[in-house]
Amino acid sequence: MKIKYYIGRPGVGKSTLVRKAMEQLGPGELVKEGLVVYHKFPKSKTIVLGIYDEAVFSGTDRWSKGVGPKFRAWLEDAEQRFPDWTIIGEGERLSNNPNLDAMFATEDMELLHVTVSEETLKQRHEGRGEAQSESWQKGMATRIQNLCNKYPHTVVINE
Repeated sequence: MKIKYYIGRPGVGKSTLVRKAMEQLGPGELVKEGLVVYHKFPKSKTIVLGIYDEAVFSGTDRWSKGVGPKFRAWLEDAEQRFPDWTIIGEGERLSNNPNLDAMFATEDMELLHVTVSEETLKQRHEGRGEAQSESWQKGMATRIQNLCNKYPHTVVINE
């Protein structure tokens, strides 16, 4: 099983990148297994974690905040059920040490740190009418940097 998980500050385009990947995968089905909800694309043997519809927030950010233990159990089971599949995910909900540790314990994990320039990020936040405080934004930047310091990752610039 291969996992590709995107992390990054809000507004860098993680959800947009995953939506584009889903468009290329063709038709899929939405599957709900307890708190874990995903899009399944059998033809390409791909699973996209989370919920992607017309809502403002997408992906795993639509899951319950308490999903962590359930996700880790699901992931362990998924290694047996989907051994030669690719799992794609993004977002804050799973980007913490326990969940990333579980993902890195699988056969093939790729962590992708999505980033943009500060100017682009500011424009995107203004365009969406977001008004997170400066301290909150700095906290998120520090959180992502701490994950990048701990885990091997690839930087993806999404301008």
